[in-house]
Amino acid sequence: MGDMGWIEIVLFYGIAIGFGLWQFWKTDRLLKRTRAENAAKNAAKGEGKPPAS
Repeated sequence: MGDMGWIEIVLFYGIAIGFGLWQFWKTDRLLKRTRAENAAKNAAKGEGKPPAS
């Protein structure tokens, strides 16, 4: 009966850590996409102009 506590702890923290890692991966993917879109906009806006020094 004493092992049931450990099983509960492992399951609870496993789910919590898994959810945290999923959120980190999702946010990282979203930031990369947003940065790529902003870079494309800036490149399109800057076409035809000399590079800034």
